[in-house]
Amino acid sequence: MEISIMVSFFVALLSVVNPIGALPMFMGLTKNLSKTQRRSMVRVCSIAVFVTLIISLFIGKKILSFFGISIGAFTVGGGILIFSMATSMINAKDVESKLTQEEMDDDSIREVGIVPLAIPLLAGPGAISTTIIYAQNLTSPLDWALSIPIIFLAVLCIYIALINANRISEKVGQLGVNVTTRVMGLFLLAMSVEMITNGLASILPILKAKL
Repeated sequence: MEISIMVSFFVALLSVVNPIGALPMFMGLTKNLSKTQRRSMVRVCSIAVFVTLIISLFIGKKILSFFGISIGAFTVGGGILIFSMATSMINAKDVESKLTQEEMDDDSIREVGIVPLAIPLLAGPGAISTTIIYAQNLTSPLDWALSIPIIFLAVLCIYIALINANRISEKVGQLGVNVTTRVMGLFLLAMSVEMITNGLASILPILKAKL
């Protein structure tokens, strides 16, 4: 597998999970928690994201096959979804809905770390789609083995960003968060167009000669 594909996967995955863009919601969810409780939530969230993406990597295709969904169709659908997310990011709009204080009171710290923080805010449909589509490029045991550290690095970025949420927000401010989100959205937009193009070529072979 080419290094460029691995780098592309890491950039795409990091752009989709967008840990910097998730900081405002994370800070809103944890504003009444102690430092220890925050760290506990971040650990749970990071583990949940890692497990979700690993499952998507290794058995995502089998899940699609079970439901009778072709890789080409999923690639087009995933590309459209990521395109929509990318345009929202470029406009600096929240992709996910906000939680109410009542929901925070009703859930335990562990539960909130998994839902909605890990799923669907970070490891949402976009991240899952990106991982499943990337898995189609894996042809050898070494490729599969090297994919695990890539996901781990993306999750590590999430962990570092959330652990240092207050510090990062103070340094970059809302403007910095918006700029970072827009830049990531731009990369994601280009990748989504590539995904849609490849998916259409797979579904309609006649397009391969023209694309």
